[in-house]
Amino acid sequence: FGVLILEMFTGKRPTNELFGGSCTLHSYTKSALPEKVLDIADQSILHNGLRVGFLVVECLTLVLEVGLKCCEEYPTNRLATSVA
Repeated sequence: FGVLILEMFTGKRPTNELFGGSCTLHSYTKSALPEKVLDIADQSILHNGLRVGFLVVECLTLVLEVGLKCCEEYPTNRLATSVA
């Protein structure tokens, strides 16, 4: 569930050429939040008539944080889908 959220909102797949070695979709997203959320967001989301402002940044950040929590390395640290 979490990886799907990250894919949908960043527009990147875990197999993207950008990722390799220690860089993963999870680490890429985590390192960008919250200051650079607009830099990693899928541009089609931003160019779909949304006015980029505080609410868009806050919503994107919250959605990506849910995605990150759902795909933590250790299952005991993951957010349950019933809570997400």
